[in-house]
Amino acid sequence: MKLPIGVCYLQLIAIAYGVSVLMGAPLFSDMIRTLGFSIYIVLIGFTPIIISLKGDLNEIYNFLFRNEFYLLISTSRKFFYMRNLVWGTMLGAWLGAIPIPLDWDCWWQEWPITCLVSSTIGASSSIVLSYLWLWICNRQKFNEDIE
Repeated sequence: MKLPIGVCYLQLIAIAYGVSVLMGAPLFSDMIRTLGFSIYIVLIGFTPIIISLKGDLNEIYNFLFRNEFYLLISTSRKFFYMRNLVWGTMLGAWLGAIPIPLDWDCWWQEWPITCLVSSTIGASSSIVLSYLWLWICNRQKFNEDIE
């Protein structure tokens, strides 16, 4: 049964909330901030995939974790960018948790400020690095064709 895209968003927000809590985010004390962080992660990282795969969670799972599905669509630059966007966002959010437990007592160390900023940096850098990767690969392919 095909569910609306909004239901897919809600399911992914719940999954992101659960993963955030399992990774150390506050469960009840800062529930609003953790929920806001989960919404932000899904909106910045998963929106292109949700729209392209029409909200089918099985296809999203296969796209992110199964190589067979990825090999079928690996020729598409769009899917290459989308997959790297998700992983860049996740990696950035994970790296953003590093300064939180340090004893600097700065305002920016509070949950989830560093994770939000670093997930944005991770998403942006993943797009730039993906573009550079494809540009270098195409340039090498063009040079091989000339010789």
